[in-house]
Amino acid sequence: MKRFLALTFAAVMLLSGCGKNNCGDDDADEKSDSASVSEDGDDNERPDKDVDDESSDNDGESKSRDFDEVRMRRCRYTIEAAEKPEVIAVELSGSCTGSEIHETNFKNLYGVNVLHSGVVGLVGAPVETDFSPEIEDARLTFYYVPEELRGIPETNLIGLHYNDEQSCYDEIMNVVLDTENCTVSMNIEENGVYMLADAFQWLGCWGFDVSEYAYDANPANYTSDWERECDTGSIMALADKEWAAENGPYFAVSTPAELAGAVYYVNALANGSEYVKIKLLNDIDLSGYDWKPMGWYNGSSHAFNGEIDGGGHTISNMTIDCAGESDIGFIGYGTGVSVRNLNMVNADVSGQIRVGILGGELYMNEVWENITVSGRITAGSTIDCGAIVGRESGINFKNSSFDVTVNGEPFEYFSYRQKKIAETEVVEAFTLTQNEDGSITRDDVEGYWNIGWYILRDGDLILHRSADDELTLPAEYCGRGDTIYLTAYIDGEYIRVSNIITR
Repeated sequence: MKRFLALTFAAVMLLSGCGKNNCGDDDADEKSDSASVSEDGDDNERPDKDVDDESSDNDGESKSRDFDEVRMRRCRYTIEAAEKPEVIAVELSGSCTGSEIHETNFKNLYGVNVLHSGVVGLVGAPVETDFSPEIEDARLTFYYVPEELRGIPETNLIGLHYNDEQSCYDEIMNVVLDTENCTVSMNIEENGVYMLADAFQWLGCWGFDVSEYAYDANPANYTSDWERECDTGSIMALADKEWAAENGPYFAVSTPAELAGAVYYVNALANGSEYVKIKLLNDIDLSGYDWKPMGWYNGSSHAFNGEIDGGGHTISNMTIDCAGESDIGFIGYGTGVSVRNLNMVNADVSGQIRVGILGGELYMNEVWENITVSGRITAGSTIDCGAIVGRESGINFKNSSFDVTVNGEPFEYFSYRQKKIAETEVVEAFTLTQNEDGSITRDDVEGYWNIGWYILRDGDLILHRSADDELTLPAEYCGRGDTIYLTAYIDGEYIRVSNIITR
């Protein structure tokens, strides 16, 4: 899976009081395609229209100007963000006096700042402005592409500004929408982070009545964020988008095409907000396909949340080639996932970190049972690599087995967490005592962090909660036959640090 890089696209623009100035004079060759400066021009010109920086008489000669005269200047920055193509340019206009050159900076924050990149309903890339305080009456204009709005009505476009002091987003009032020139303009009083958003999604997520912004857009008719940002391999060539939209979130699959449809639904339509069920009805051979992980993360979660029931069937010959990328496996990034009755045979998976045959990075997981896995993993780093799952926070593998190599060497653990636990020396620093009333008391030992009560019942984890401020575990938590001990956070994992009591 292709993950976008956290690159900063910055352009330096110059606002001056008079005379001819090319925007970014010092690097004109590099920046001429990204920015332009004009004087007293039409504020709503499209970014691809020629801009003349120099005013002239009818005979073409340049006019001289008094340095103290107020001048209007504007600077444009072309945004090159294939992942968020809705906005193609931003422009700052303002007035200034004198001959001093005033510098203005824009920075594209998409993929650079996780918070701003994950704003609900974000349209285009968020940008950060940095202009001189001598520039007055500053006005910021976003140039958008209607065809890239994916069904969002142009009248839904609103402006947001990140309030650093309050750590929140403020909606900018009195924005001006120009549908003829495809611009949204707003007066701004300070530097900061600005962006466009869909009012239906943004206001709706805060509980406001958004009936006036409602629209009917089938997301399957548009290019999803996943398709924009990731290498989709063979998935989109196989998947029937309409079939996926009609059948989700519950899938009964028999063919590679139907399985690809489920992957598309999870990665493009569910966006981590739906519980998805996948049941195999037949064995599925993925020979010859460039398969890609189901569930991904790009600053906001597009996790697979749900369950897979293999029905005793086999997925064979899966090849996932994502060398240099993270969260790689049949499930790439997941939360609250359960898997059962599934065989994965002769899989070949490549990634950088957090790599496993069946899962890359998974959290808040349940019991995984009746699973067999065989295959090869090639990883740039063996940290967070596992035979079945790379990184996981507490999967209980039951009646499961594997035959997997990592970088050519046999791997002996279901996950990297289990490898770390097995290789970390257990020191029973704490002593647990069972009391007559059924409660469990621990002693107080310094030097350990995140101490927790850990209770297993019939092999399943039923309780793992903080014991930092609790010396006695009440009896109601302890059942007959339970296995009880303390854990502490040591070198990235929760390790047993006490004796074991069996009720």
